[in-house]
Amino acid sequence: MASRRTNPLLLCPGLVLLGVCVLASCASTKMTATWRDSNYTGGPLKKIAVILVEKDENLRRFVEDQATRSFPGGTQAVPSYTIFATLEKDKDKVKNRLTEDGFDGALVGRLAAIVRTETYRAPQTYVVGGDPFGTNPSGGLFDLYYQNAYSYAYDPGYRREDARYVVETVLYKLPEGKPIWKATSESVNPNSSNELVAEITRLVEKELQKEKLVGTP
Repeated sequence: MASRRTNPLLLCPGLVLLGVCVLASCASTKMTATWRDSNYTGGPLKKIAVILVEKDENLRRFVEDQATRSFPGGTQAVPSYTIFATLEKDKDKVKNRLTEDGFDGALVGRLAAIVRTETYRAPQTYVVGGDPFGTNPSGGLFDLYYQNAYSYAYDPGYRREDARYVVETVLYKLPEGKPIWKATSESVNPNSSNELVAEITRLVEKELQKEKLVGTP
């Protein structure tokens, strides 16, 4: 089952910006899809605002700080909380302020879904031949009795819940407000919020550099 949240903050008409919610839980993080505007030929962006739309201000600041620390030289990345102390609802105010401050791009992340799956395996029962509680268990065959007893003791069954976090990240060109790059990342059972943010940030920045959208041309 997937859970979703929406937020009214917009960078351009019709685009909904959502927040990232990170929870602690052995992790597997990968980028599952990417898209780049083939018509964009403007080269690397020089000044990017990193925006996390999240009502928890502590979480917002933490993620934006982490995301801006490792940007390559040639591109200045700025946490949005240094521009807007609290998130601004008015999309035009956001876009106009960023443009006035000389930003030519905005990197926005959102939590697209949290998918939870439960796996249950019942304890395995093994039937041992002969009379296991009498005087002649398994017909006196040690190997057979021991093997079945060991298997039963070490296969008690289990119940496990996995959480898959699906995160979308979009890079917009300002002042147009046009998307020029988008990626979808998935992380399964992250061990901590730090790990989740660090892994997604690493993947996103690696892709942006590969596409020559950030860094020195």
